[in-house]
Amino acid sequence: MGEASENRLLIIDDEAQIRSLVIDVAEIAGFAAQEADEPEAFFDACASFQPTVIVLDLQMPQADGIEILRRLSQDKVVAKVLLISGVDQKVLNTAKRFGSAEGLQMLGALTKPFDLNELKALLAKARRGAPTFARADLERAIDNREFVVYYQPKVKLDAEKAQKIEGAEALVRWMHPQHGLLPPDSFIPLAERENVIGRLTDLVLDISFDHLRLCLKANPSLLLSVNFAAQLLDDLDMPDRLARMAQDRGLPAEQIILEITETGVMRDAIRVMDVLTRFRLKNFGLSMDDFGTGYSSLVQLYRLPFSELKIDKSFVMDADSSEEARAIIRSAILLGHELKLNVCAEGVETQSALDFLYSLGCDKAQGYLIGRPMPADRFLELLTNEASSD
Repeated sequence: MGEASENRLLIIDDEAQIRSLVIDVAEIAGFAAQEADEPEAFFDACASFQPTVIVLDLQMPQADGIEILRRLSQDKVVAKVLLISGVDQKVLNTAKRFGSAEGLQMLGALTKPFDLNELKALLAKARRGAPTFARADLERAIDNREFVVYYQPKVKLDAEKAQKIEGAEALVRWMHPQHGLLPPDSFIPLAERENVIGRLTDLVLDISFDHLRLCLKANPSLLLSVNFAAQLLDDLDMPDRLARMAQDRGLPAEQIILEITETGVMRDAIRVMDVLTRFRLKNFGLSMDDFGTGYSSLVQLYRLPFSELKIDKSFVMDADSSEEARAIIRSAILLGHELKLNVCAEGVETQSALDFLYSLGCDKAQGYLIGRPMPADRFLELLTNEASSD
């Protein structure tokens, strides 16, 4: 297992001045640094130097940045990737989203000419990053049940604005014996790449279902949402296994919602249709997570039996400042209701954003304004207090 103090930066850019500038900043920030000006030398350096941070120019004569991102994904590179380019900001942001969709750890995106302070801040963030892990570390942690589940409340947005807790999203954390509590982005990408995500999800389901049994005593109608990775939609046995897990604990399937990203439903269409339809036949809810960030949202909503649409937090967090974000939220809520779906907005952090959702008739909301992710005992206490105040 690598340590966080081993900081190595590799930059590929066809401009020598940019390479020199980035290397100077990186070395001051405590990184060993190497450079390349064309793809072949870059990938050779990736193999030998094993960078922890890659700085990638999107526009180069020999290959564009998207081609390099694709190759980095195929090679299962775990370095954090920082994009720099003189292209339009929207193109830069799209390239960053592409890298994330390909399973890469995207550190950020800077437009040339970039602010040196921004570069320094991003490198400092990368340097302070969580340690890197191997498959064996994850498997040991699963065997030792080092993972814990936090719960972020979801509230119902009714006409009286009472904001009663309707449900919660289960969010996994790793209570590492040396490094303390680690967020999901420090281990979920590895679990997906190394096909450990199934075992990890089974553990999360086991823990959260036991917690749900306790929570139902305080709120019998509580809904539990659990994230499902794309790989799990290839498992034809999963619907039966999940139904048995719920039945063994006496949990009603209709109070369990499986949150599935758009990219997840873009896999083997027939197999995904098989698995998702059987989930619905067993009365589990299905939520299309991160709605609006994928490539074929409308087609998937039309073809697959979703019961909920979840508006991605990127739009909700920009609602106060972006008319475009408000237009997408407005359209998503209208579309969801026309398709007879519940609509949940995540990423609610300001009262004005929440008021905007109320004005549009959004059904549910979740975000830091409503409640941060919290341990099971604190969430149960929250439910109990709410029940006693009714």
